[in-house]
Amino acid sequence: MALLVVASAFPLHVAPTAVTDWSGEAIYMIVTDRFRNGDPSNDLDSDVARADWWHGGDLQGVIDELPYIRGLGMTAIWITPVAEQMPGGYHGYWTRDPYKVDPHLGDMAKLDELVRRAHEAGLKVVLDVVVNHVGQKNPWLTDGAHVGWFHPDCVMNFADQQSVENCWLAGLPDLDTENPAVRTYLTDWALWLIDQTNIDGFRVDAARHLSKDFLKVWTGAIKAKHPSFWLLGEVYSSGYRYQSGFLDAGLDAVTDFQTYDVIRTGLSEPGSLAQLPLPPALAAADLGAGHENARALFLDNHDVARFVGRDPPTAATLSLLRLGLVYLFTMPGTPVLYYGTETALPGGPDPDDRRSMPWSEQPDPTRDEVVQLATLRREMDALRRGTFVELVARRQELAYVRIAGADVVLVVMNGDPSAERTVEVPLTPLGLGSDVAARKLFGPGTDRFSRDGALRVALPARGAGVFLVTPLPRTTPSLPPPLVLPAFAALALVIAAAAFVTLRMRRRLR
Repeated sequence: MALLVVASAFPLHVAPTAVTDWSGEAIYMIVTDRFRNGDPSNDLDSDVARADWWHGGDLQGVIDELPYIRGLGMTAIWITPVAEQMPGGYHGYWTRDPYKVDPHLGDMAKLDELVRRAHEAGLKVVLDVVVNHVGQKNPWLTDGAHVGWFHPDCVMNFADQQSVENCWLAGLPDLDTENPAVRTYLTDWALWLIDQTNIDGFRVDAARHLSKDFLKVWTGAIKAKHPSFWLLGEVYSSGYRYQSGFLDAGLDAVTDFQTYDVIRTGLSEPGSLAQLPLPPALAAADLGAGHENARALFLDNHDVARFVGRDPPTAATLSLLRLGLVYLFTMPGTPVLYYGTETALPGGPDPDDRRSMPWSEQPDPTRDEVVQLATLRREMDALRRGTFVELVARRQELAYVRIAGADVVLVVMNGDPSAERTVEVPLTPLGLGSDVAARKLFGPGTDRFSRDGALRVALPARGAGVFLVTPLPRTTPSLPPPLVLPAFAALALVIAAAAFVTLRMRRRLR
């Protein structure tokens, strides 16, 4: 008994929680206010003519379009924050009261319904949350009940991590997460939100502005109660080595701005496809063992200009978008498709990148390609969790494979904007032998075969193909059974003897 009393005075050792792996998911990201107006009764002061104001989209609109999202081949949705906002916070990042759902979007019952209906449709739900700051002029700043809850305002120096953590981002009051009262509040709120809604994950806004000490405490509390809960951190940086510290602090994945930068430069004019295989190699070296695929990949999102740019897409931009989508759904990591990208929705910098979703019943080739690619990824384990091997990386030619078990999925791209190319893909690094078949899974052309250790894939200008590669059975002459050989030998001797006797008899007759 004395030993038990002494032992109880010391904190228990808590084993590190297992990382939740979402590399098998494909996420559809939604700015809720700009997606679908499902309930006009909550439009309130919405004004679709103002790019920086509420447009009327709501939680009911997301519920109404769950079949559409599932039909795209996606497995999860990520919606922007639903907390009650300060005036103009249509995007969800200017929090007024975290415990309330903004009336423009609905209420807590509607959020519960969204999660339930999504789960019934086979979709997981990620909710964007803001724990770093609140909205400008939030009542907490002056109500007397939250004294000491905020860092003093200062000019942020992004080269100084302490400044990044303590100064006010874009003029938003920065919560002092080292304050025990603030930590308790944010932790209790996060656990309450999970329990209330049964959501599957958080996308943590402005995660690089939170101290790693706070993140360890906050994520640890969540994982202790919900071990499989997914935590994606927005670490706005293109450096994997910098981002790795936030994974070590308890996040399951980070937003992959390194890959975003590579896509923007590689798939541009003139661009170079040779840059596209860099992120997997860099991630393996800099994110740390076991973290190399803990990345949420995207072509565009609500913080950057749309992939096709501000103007309506041309044939050239659509062809580049096609290459980008093939890349997005075939690379290691978790693909995130921004709403409207499947229809090549244009948009410049914020807030133009948050245009209202253009709903149309007309056929859309880009959307059809998204369906094909997302469905293919959902069906092929090699595309979800397979290892990555680069085979060809030149300015206008790219080939790589994803391998899982016996499945080898080959991706080939032609970056030439004006001419067909035949990309010669060496198969020797795969150890499949010289005789292989490549069955087409996506893209133009037909199946391919090789008997000399190299696969030649002809693709149109800015074309891409995805193939399942399998070794062909070897065609070797069949050997006779062991007992047949002596029989043949004996028969040969009999025939030879008969011929010899016949020859002697003919000579005597002469």
